[in-house]
Amino acid sequence: MPKTSRKPKTPRFYAALWAAKFTLAALRLTRHAGGQLPGVIAMKICPDFLSRIGTPEHMVFVTGTNGKTTTTNLVADLLAANGRQPLINREGGNVTEGIASTLIKDATMGGSARSSVSVMELDERCARLVFPHITPELIVVTNLYRDTFTRNAHVGYVYDVVDEALPAGSRLVLNADDLISGRLAPQCEQRVYYSMCDLPGDTTEPEGIVNDLNACPVCGGHLRYDSCHLGHIGRVTCESCGLTNPASQFEAIAVDYGRSSITVRENAEAGTPSQEYHFSAGSVTDLYNLLAAITTARSLGLSATQIADALAGGVGIVESRYSEVVAGGKRLVRIASKGENGMACSRGFANIRREEGTKAVVLMLEDYYMAKDPTSTEFIGWFYETDFEYLADPSIKQIVVTGVRSEDMLLRLLLAGIDPARIAQAADGKAAADVVDYEHVDTVYYSHAIHNEHVAEESRNHLAHLIEGKEVA
Repeated sequence: MPKTSRKPKTPRFYAALWAAKFTLAALRLTRHAGGQLPGVIAMKICPDFLSRIGTPEHMVFVTGTNGKTTTTNLVADLLAANGRQPLINREGGNVTEGIASTLIKDATMGGSARSSVSVMELDERCARLVFPHITPELIVVTNLYRDTFTRNAHVGYVYDVVDEALPAGSRLVLNADDLISGRLAPQCEQRVYYSMCDLPGDTTEPEGIVNDLNACPVCGGHLRYDSCHLGHIGRVTCESCGLTNPASQFEAIAVDYGRSSITVRENAEAGTPSQEYHFSAGSVTDLYNLLAAITTARSLGLSATQIADALAGGVGIVESRYSEVVAGGKRLVRIASKGENGMACSRGFANIRREEGTKAVVLMLEDYYMAKDPTSTEFIGWFYETDFEYLADPSIKQIVVTGVRSEDMLLRLLLAGIDPARIAQAADGKAAADVVDYEHVDTVYYSHAIHNEHVAEESRNHLAHLIEGKEVA
């Protein structure tokens, strides 16, 4: 286990720490969040603050294009359920100043860490800013796709940033089914891989508008897919140089949707033991996040039984990412996606398409904070890297678009070949609930951007009252 080398604490460091502590106290007193502000102040006073502040003995960072928050929360909750309360940056944020703020909250007035273990989400672009100062025990990389168009438009850019930044002393937890992130950082000799078995809906080639792995990343040769789960994630071999997926130590060998269970075999252990785990959300994405969390928790010393008991006891996907309620016999499901992210939204649409029964889909994909400001402009080019064609599935009987960019989304839906008679527009969340044709579908899905959680929840509550015949304001 690496131990991050700490620079000595200087008068400037103490001034930065105490100023940040004072700021934190003032924020609490005035009931403000200010998640990153203490870190901003500390690093302004002491630029190498992260090299000097005390850190927990066991540190885990979770990065990657998608799944960071869910995987971080799962790992932290598994540890907490087993008596190891971790430090986590749920409030501080996943950028450099947010990491600093989280460590400040945990630090004593002398700058030593109180917690013995931490699990923190890290924005992949900030890897080069954090890892020169901190060498964690484990670094989890969930996957790499092209990301939010205006930030990380090309996966090659994200790959290069992460690849160069990962410290050689850390142990990597990597997705064996992703030939992009799975090849990261050859300087890191300690690596553990996880992989997924065949799943319903798998294809024999990548599907969708965007393919981030359309040729061998080593020789440029043709790639042959034995199975593809989503995007470019799957079992693949280069027909020219033979590049293929690395062997995985944690391999999901069976998924039982009826019993909501996934069976994971540990190939590196004597006798290759396997363990069945409960899952609370069964999309391909959710299963990968859970598998990453199980692998990480096992690498931190939890037993398979401890993890299984925690999952059976209620640890699962946080409601902000996936939430389901039933009203009048109708399922009302919220699925969150990263805003302005074609791959994240496409995966959400693919998951909806794969679900059984008839559906209505309410789209709330514009960024809430950008939409609040009429002078701001959200770049809509990402609509054209998103597979709205998935929503043309016959099982989807109605699509409701809402928000200030609903006309842009309407045009994209028409270009996807969706019958205009199946599309409705609404000015806001309440109006969207009013026009949902819930009587003729089994399930209503809310596909919403992460920052729109409260808007989607208010709309769903209104719809639930309508279905149950309750009086609504």
